[in-house]
Order: sequence, then C-alpha cells, then structure tokens
Amino acid sequence: MIDAVIAGMSPTAERKVTVDFTDAYYNSDLVVVVRADGDFANAQTLADFAGAKITAQLNTFHYTVLDQLEGINKMPAMETFPAMITALTSGAIDGYISERPGAVSACAANANLAFVTPGFVASEEDTSIAVALKQGQSELIEQINGILAGIDADARNALMDNAVLIVGQRAPARLPPPPCTDEFIRRILYE
Repeated sequence: MIDAVIAGMSPTAERKVTVDFTDAYYNSDLVVVVRADGDFANAQTLADFAGAKITAQLNTFHYTVLDQLEGINKMPAMETFPAMITALTSGAIDGYISERPGAVSACAANANLAFVTPGFVASEEDTSIAVALKQGQSELIEQINGILAGIDADARNALMDNAVLIVGQRAPARLPPPPCTDEFIRRILYE
C-alpha cells in the first residue's frame, strides 16, 4: 500500500474520491517553448503569437489552450515532447505548449530553446500539484500543510526549477537556495 505520492499529481475531483490531498505545493504556468533566436522569442502576450505554427501534446489539456492563441496556425497534436522539440528545432513548428517544469528541462538540455509565459488561463485543477495521501490521515496533512505555508511562491518556483535541473542532470550550476523555512527541503535539494 502506498502512503503518499509526492510527484506531479494534480488534485482532481476524480482523484479526491480515493485519496486525500494537501494544499498545492506547486502551481505551474503554461508556457510556449520557442526557438531562442526565433520570431516569437520576445512574445509577451497571447496575441503576440498570431501567425505562429503552434502545437501541444496529444490527449492533454495543453492542446485545448491553443484556442486562446488567436490567429495561430494550430498544428496537429504530437505524441511526445521529444517529437515537439524535434519539430521546433527543425523549423516545422514555431512553438509548443508546456508546463513550466517541462520547459525548464527542455531549455536546460538545449540552449537553442527558450520559453515565454504569455498569460494562458487554465483551471487550478489542471495546473496545481499536491501531495496525495491515503485517506484519513488528517494530522499528517495538517503537518505537511504547515510546512508548505512557510514556503512562498517564489521559493517554490526556485525549488521546482532546481529539482527539474537536478533530475535532468544537466544543471551547469545549482541555483542558489531560496529562502525557505524547512531545513529538510534545503538538505534534499542543496547539499
């Protein structure tokens, strides 16, 4: 029996039927991964992508947010992120939708890529990530929520970015530790 899941798990209504969740420990942004030297590297708003060839991963909510990019050439969905990266670097597309951690990883692995955050609207259920626990562990949930409350959003983003880089084993240098109150987290990620 699994007691807890600490991974990229969103607390959806469907999942809440079988497990309990802590407060969200990360809220991801939806971004567009582009070529660092491409026409859309300086885009700042959704409207800035007019005329771009953009796609997203097949069978994900990412593909549905393409409709927020007015005037784009909506390309067919692709099965994997490596396929989208190949299409992007070859010029077959101008960008693809990703969540921030995936974009950080892709850009760390390929200096020719960059990402922009143009202001997509997405449900918190789709973009938040929380710890899932076996039902009925309210005391443990309360303890975890107490720790999470002591870590502000900027520190959480820095922790996630660094964790993505560490996992990808492509971190040329570790990011500086964010100010956070939990020594356990610092030891895991920075020592």
